[in-house]
Amino acid sequence: MRNAILLTLIGVIAVSLITIGVVYALPPQTPSVMTPSGASEQAVSEDPSNYPYLLRAYEGKLAVFTDDLVQPELVFDVYVRTLPELDQEQLSRGIRVKTYDELTSMIEDYIS
Repeated sequence: MRNAILLTLIGVIAVSLITIGVVYALPPQTPSVMTPSGASEQAVSEDPSNYPYLLRAYEGKLAVFTDDLVQPELVFDVYVRTLPELDQEQLSRGIRVKTYDELTSMIEDYIS
């Protein structure tokens, strides 16, 4: 009886370890990158004339850049570290935004 319980316990532990190993061995599945408003993320390297706004982290906070990519036009009192991990990654790279309406919608999503 005691041996049966011990064997069952060892079996459960072995299956658990194998499952954990398989999960870590599988390649990570990356979801398609979307912004909070549902629009596709635009790379920072795209032509700024088509995407005049850049939403990104600045000194740990949410900021809007226009022509000058060094100093932001607006800095919001929203700490990027409090946002979901995907949003943090996107904001560290920067999100190009085409229109002012899109920009305000995205900011509202991050602030709320």
